Amino acid sequence: MKQLSIMVDLDRCIGCKTCIVACRNHHGLVDHENAMPGGMSHYIRVESELTGTYPDLKEDFWVVMCQHCKKPPCIKACPSGAIAKDVQTGIVRIDKAACTGSQKCIAKCPYGVIQFDVAGNYAHKCDLCYDRVIHGLKPVCVEVCLADALRFGEKEILLMHAEAEGKVLIKKRSTQSILYVKSPGR
Repeated sequence: MKQLSIMVDLDRCIGCKTCIVACRNHHGLVDHENAMPGGMSHYIRVESELTGTYPDLKEDFWVVMCQHCKKPPCIKACPSGAIAKDVQTGIVRIDKAACTGSQKCIAKCPYGVIQFDVAGNYAHKCDLCYDRVIHGLKPVCVEVCLADALRFGEKEILLMHAEAEGKVLIKKRSTQSILYVKSPGR
């Protein structure tokens, strides 16, 4: 099975959150009139880690999204069969129309990336912009990344690019289909 992936280059990510805004706009996850700040749905989040001691501090940023797991626990947890892994792309998708709103998938997701629409009574999450990918386009987050920190493609090819550029895979973060890389010694 082919696995489409996103590679996140920690040397390049500056934590600007442009990917979050573009994703929210593309998927219609914009502010509702009653949404509290920080309460809007999101398919991507930016995390960071501060290292060093003052005045030599360094902050690393990376994006977290659905990892499109090899064996997705959300699929097993879904009682209605609304979640499936696409055989052609490896993308894990939720059929909103088939979702019964049990929210069991949310509890089973180890990455905390599945959202729930109370009004529509369905779960939803990143699908790597499947609607764009099937037409040969990149996911929106990759297309708009100002720092060129996100790349999209087949997992094995992305790994070859990283190796050719002298990047190392951060194994503790790259356990599924989203790859995190950086320069050695950084």
